[in-house]
Amino acid sequence: MKMKQIIPIYMVLNGLGSIVPTILGTSFAITLFEIDTTGISAAYLEPASLLGIGSAGLIGGFFLKRFSAYTIGIGALLSATLTLLALSVYGSVHLRGWILTLWALACIMSIEHSNGLAFMSKQIGSDDRPFFFSNFQIFLQCFNVLAPILAKNLLAMIGLKAVLLLCSFVYILRIIPWQLCRVADIGAETIVPQPFGVLTGFKEIVQNSGLLRITSFRLVNYIATIAYTVGLPILVARIAKGDSQVNATLHSYSISMIHLGFIVSGICGSWILRKKPKWIIGFFNISPVFIVLASTIAFYVTEPYYLQATALLYGMGLYLFRTAIAIIGQALTKKEKLAHVILVGDAVVKSFAYGVGSLIPFWIVLPPLWGIAPPFVGFVLCSLLSLGMIKPITKIYLASLCKKNNTK
Repeated sequence: MKMKQIIPIYMVLNGLGSIVPTILGTSFAITLFEIDTTGISAAYLEPASLLGIGSAGLIGGFFLKRFSAYTIGIGALLSATLTLLALSVYGSVHLRGWILTLWALACIMSIEHSNGLAFMSKQIGSDDRPFFFSNFQIFLQCFNVLAPILAKNLLAMIGLKAVLLLCSFVYILRIIPWQLCRVADIGAETIVPQPFGVLTGFKEIVQNSGLLRITSFRLVNYIATIAYTVGLPILVARIAKGDSQVNATLHSYSISMIHLGFIVSGICGSWILRKKPKWIIGFFNISPVFIVLASTIAFYVTEPYYLQATALLYGMGLYLFRTAIAIIGQALTKKEKLAHVILVGDAVVKSFAYGVGSLIPFWIVLPPLWGIAPPFVGFVLCSLLSLGMIKPITKIYLASLCKKNNTK
């Protein structure tokens, strides 16, 4: 079997696997509302995942240095499966247990994601990457549009334990593409352990001005990005006013609207990138505005439909943000060090986001300062500072494209 045949299988099963965090997060949040109608307990679930991704950056380099892409891919998926099976045995409603589970899964799957993304990038031509990664992002979100609603209905029909078992089965299915690559002997050179140190990703980011600026851009923009996702359970609970049915429906539909917005923006963006790849620079400029607007407006709305509209806007901005980072970041990174850079970049940004996210449940309930605006809103508006970082990044990106074209 050739790589062109394996890539669609990888995309389908990767998309299917991407629904697991959404299903788990939604199921846990809905269940926690039964014991905490303020939504504050559920708000701490997202920071747990962020801390897991941050932790992956500290230990991921060890695995990338010593093991092949195949071994990491299969080993990570088996570890994630065992984690879910262990939680299904435990079974009771316990915030700390769920936080620990989300942390472990995020850590494991962050390593798997970085490893898989770098592996696939090596198999795809440089001219096809913008179109591929844009479509790949859209494809992942297609599954996630229905995932929150599916989680709500599955939770009501079969219970949390069965949901955990179903998610573990999905991770087992994700092993198939790695086995196909092994059988086809594709990318055999990746079987040789990489000769880089554990701190390779950190060194590459610090020494590469383009990557350092992109990481700084992500850090600032992530203030508003994480403010929305962490604050959403609290904002939903405020509208639900203690009604568990309204909370479950509004929470699941809002998450679905985020992914729908991602797809709507992605379809247009993918078509644009296919025609004019350099328009990715425009994505950089628009994404912070969309995300900040969505986070700010969401704080003030009191009607379910308006909250869902902000979720749609947020999803559109998220597509622009992720796609711009993925394409420009990879263009500035050496192929052999891509997995290290992805892992460390995510670790730095998500660790920062964990610190920010842990403060959101506190900031979101504070009254306005001096009668002007709540601290939460001022906090979100800080992300607009990222707009001033875009011009230097685009100059470096365009220079790298010219250099590559001249060497062809």
